[in-house]
Amino acid sequence: MADHALLIGTTGMLAKAAREIVGESQHATLCARGASRFSFGENFLDEKVMRLPLDYDDPTHFLDTLRIRGPVDLALTWIRPEAHELRNAIAECVLPGGKIIEVMGSAAGMPGGFADQRLEAMSRLPGRTYRQLILGFAIEGDTSRWLTHDEISAAALRAHRGFDTRTIAGTLEPWDKRP
Repeated sequence: MADHALLIGTTGMLAKAAREIVGESQHATLCARGASRFSFGENFLDEKVMRLPLDYDDPTHFLDTLRIRGPVDLALTWIRPEAHELRNAIAECVLPGGKIIEVMGSAAGMPGGFADQRLEAMSRLPGRTYRQLILGFAIEGDTSRWLTHDEISAAALRAHRGFDTRTIAGTLEPWDKRP
């Protein structure tokens, strides 16, 4: 059980995973542009969550606000790949012994790609459990489709509860079959 969970970008496709993490946590901080409008629809969960309507396009304000909330011991994040410094700063907000789960798009999983770069960067931040979830796609017969919100949330929870450093939701190959 987490004492303080940090949820960034989890109000859409990751909402079901966020719901479970909040249910297992003492309290949580949820950061999203529309955080003030977000609700799990259950008082038990909503009362545990501090909603911060933040946009990480202003990283200084974003991080200053997060630091006021205090350190966390679990972070589930869905942040665009270009936000390297923000990702590193968020990881440093996680207490030693805590866990970081970063959700990434399919292109991150290419050999030598962003996911590999993050593994290298996180190896320099010892004492935290680091997990990656790379979102792929599903092949059905002769067609393919992007994953559903339920499939994505289930994969996020597998990454959270499992022992693999990298979890692939769906498939990443063949690349030319992407929807």
